[in-house]
Parts: sequence; structure tokens; C-alpha cells
Amino acid sequence: MKINEIISVLQELAPERYAASWDNSGMQVAGTRDAVQRVAVCLDPLPEQLDRSVEWDADFVLSHHPLYMKPMAPHREGPYLRALRTLLPAGTWLYSAHTSLDSSPRGTACWLGDELGLEERRVLEQGQAFDSLSISFFLQEDLDSALADALAELDGVFGVAQEGTGEVRILCHAAAWEQVRCSLDRALDESGLDRTAYFQTRLAAPQESVGFGEHGRLPGSLPYEQFTALLAGLLGRDGWTEVGTRPEKVRRVAYLPGSGASAAGAALAAGADVFITGDVKYHGALDAAQAGLHVLDVGHFCLEEEMMRRFSMLLEQRLEGVEVRFFPGVDPLRMRGMR
Repeated sequence: MKINEIISVLQELAPERYAASWDNSGMQVAGTRDAVQRVAVCLDPLPEQLDRSVEWDADFVLSHHPLYMKPMAPHREGPYLRALRTLLPAGTWLYSAHTSLDSSPRGTACWLGDELGLEERRVLEQGQAFDSLSISFFLQEDLDSALADALAELDGVFGVAQEGTGEVRILCHAAAWEQVRCSLDRALDESGLDRTAYFQTRLAAPQESVGFGEHGRLPGSLPYEQFTALLAGLLGRDGWTEVGTRPEKVRRVAYLPGSGASAAGAALAAGADVFITGDVKYHGALDAAQAGLHVLDVGHFCLEEEMMRRFSMLLEQRLEGVEVRFFPGVDPLRMRGMR
């Protein structure tokens, strides 16, 4: 499979336009290999993970966390320089699906909600909202149905139609237009079709909204101890940090994988009996407890490691003829007595 085909699938499952403004989702290191037969998936692009991936002869490495947040010069010893020394000689690509995956609706970041069977699920912390565009241009020839179907399947496209006058209209997300335009230009050039200039009209609807985490209702109310036993089984661990008073029963659950302490207010507003996340700090814990919110800090690593394992399984289904392997990481934080 070609590199651009791999990236196209990744951008469909975790569109880069979903990434937060402070993030660095997307290509981290450009490799030199033209074809991809093996994709390695991991949570963190640590030197030891990259070493294992290259030893496996991976052509492409997908990590959740970026290699860096801001561009930096490889001028000192450290994990960044070690990563470059591993990847560049091997010609291996490195790509990050970070907040682009975190905020992808119904993606693998929502795996806990899937396993808990949450109902009436809603985004917990609102992120970005994207307007839509109506793009029109004229063709003298009829738009081939196969080409129209291919355009309609592009990420961010709502629909494609051609009027009897020859006018072609494409409805798409505004943030996706540049990528759609490149694909459209290439498709029309390959088909030998001449077109007029593109005319754009910004639309008030449909509007695309994305965000982080979820909240929803359990199928039935559970006693607190029964709920935490269920959660421990899903997480594969029964140790975490608790904040606030335990509720007698749990019905509404909110969660945000990774570092989600900032969404405590949103969880409270959603009426959550329990908020599950990671990286809760002392003063945030005080505020949550005073507000009456019960928080389970299960750790940054816990939910996201499983998210990436499941993402690797999804990629294996989508990347025909490509071998995908998940490389497990190690949580750097451990509670005493836990293994």
C-alpha cells in the first residue's frame, strides 16, 4: 500500500482538522519508503518503542502522542535525537494521531463508553465547530458516476451532484476543502475533464462540531461497588485515585481519556455521578470535591493505551494487505503494591 493511501485512511479515521490548535497531530518524521507492508502502532513514540518497531522492519509507525509539540533542532542528546537516529536511517515514517483521534466522533477514544453500554451519549467538552461550503463549477461533459461516487466518499464531503446545465455542486466541511480540492483536481486531470473556476458559498448548515470525552447513562443504575468492579475489569486494574464522596449508586457516567481534569466542570454540569479521567492535580481535586463531583483518576496511560490497541485492530481491518502490530507500552506511574 502506498504512503498516501495509508495517510488517507488515517485522516478519515482521525481527521487532522479535528486537532486542537496547540497540538502537533500529523506527520512527525517523513520517511523514504514508498510502500507500506508493516505498520507499528504505539501510545508513545519513545526511543525503545521506535527501536522495536524498526527491528520488526516497520515501514510506518503510528503513535498517539506526538514526537514533539513545537519544532526543535536536534542539537542535544535526548529522546528526540535518539528517535531521529532510529527512524531516518531506516527510512521509516512516523505519524501522530493525537487530539485528532481524541475528538473523532465514535472513534476508539470512546471505547469505554462502548464497553459500559452508555446510552444518550453526548460530547463532554466541546472543541471546534466547522462551517460548510457549497463548491460549484461547470463541466461540458457529464460527471462519470464512478468519479462522483469517489468524490462523495472523500473525508468531509456531504454530497456531489450535477445539474442539467453542467454545473457540479459539492457540499463539504470548510476545513476539509483544501484536501478535497487537491483530490478533485487530480481526479479531473486523470479523467481529462476541463472545468471552470471553483465558486465557493459558505453555508450556515450543516455544521460539524467535535470535542473531547463523553457522558451518558448506564442501561440501569448500579450500586457503586458493583460499578467500580465492572470498571476494574475493563481497565485491567483495581487501583486508582478517588476524589470526593462516593455515590451510593451510579447511573450517569462521564469520562475523558488522558489528561482530562479541565473537564471536571463539564462533568458536573452533565450531572455525572462519576467522572473518569487522568492527571487530576491537588487544587483541581479540591475544587471537584467541594463541588460534589466524584472523580476517579485512573491515570493518563490506562485509557489511552487501550484506545491505541483498539485503533491498531481497526487499522488492520482497513489496511488491506498490510500487517499491523500493536507495541504495548509501560505506565511510568505505579501505585505501591501494583504491578
